[in-house]
Amino acid sequence: MLISLGAICLVCAALLSSVNAMTAKRIARVQEQKTERAIAQVVPAFEGAPVDTAVILDGTEYLVHKAMVGDSIVGYAIESVTTGFGGPINLMVGFSGDGRIYSTAVISHSETPGLGAKMTDDESYFRTQFVGKKPSEYNLAVSKDGGDVDAITASTITSRAFTQAVAKAYNVYLAATGSSTDAVSSATPQVGEGENDE
Repeated sequence: MLISLGAICLVCAALLSSVNAMTAKRIARVQEQKTERAIAQVVPAFEGAPVDTAVILDGTEYLVHKAMVGDSIVGYAIESVTTGFGGPINLMVGFSGDGRIYSTAVISHSETPGLGAKMTDDESYFRTQFVGKKPSEYNLAVSKDGGDVDAITASTITSRAFTQAVAKAYNVYLAATGSSTDAVSSATPQVGEGENDE
C-alpha cells in the first residue's frame, strides 16, 4: 500500500510540475499584457515602449514606467499594491508631468462583487474623482478619516485601500522625479469600524 501511494504521489507531482512548466511562460505573458494595457490607460498617448526606472521606497522596489513622446516625458505610470477587504488590490496609477493624477486602472483584486468591486467601473464617481487632482493639494484619505475622497457606499475598507495605493504611487512618483512634497494622506485604516465597511 505504501509503495502504491508513493507511486501515485510521484506521478501527481510530476504531472503538476510539467503543467506548471508548460504554462509559466503563458501566465507571465498574460500578466505583461495586463500591465501594458494598464499603462496605456493611465497616461497620455505616448510613442514606443515606456522607459522603465526602478525606485526603492521604504525598502520596496517599484517600477516607474515613463511614457515618452520624442525626448519629452508625458506621463508616469506606477503600479501600487495594498490590501483591501478581500485581499490584495493591484492598481496602476498614472501621473501627468505636473504631478496631477491622470487616471487609475485596477489590474487585479479580490473585492466583493457589487460592493468593493465597484472600484473597477471606469465611469464610477469613485475612480473619476481622482482624475486631475494634485495629491499635494488633495487629502488622499476617505472623508470618514478627514480626507477629501468620497468612499464607495458600503465599501469603506476597499475605498481606504484604493486611496492608500494612490498615495503610495504618488510618493513613488515624487521619489522618481526628485520632488520633496509628500502625498497628503494621514489616515490610519480602522478595519471593521462603522456600518459602511464591507
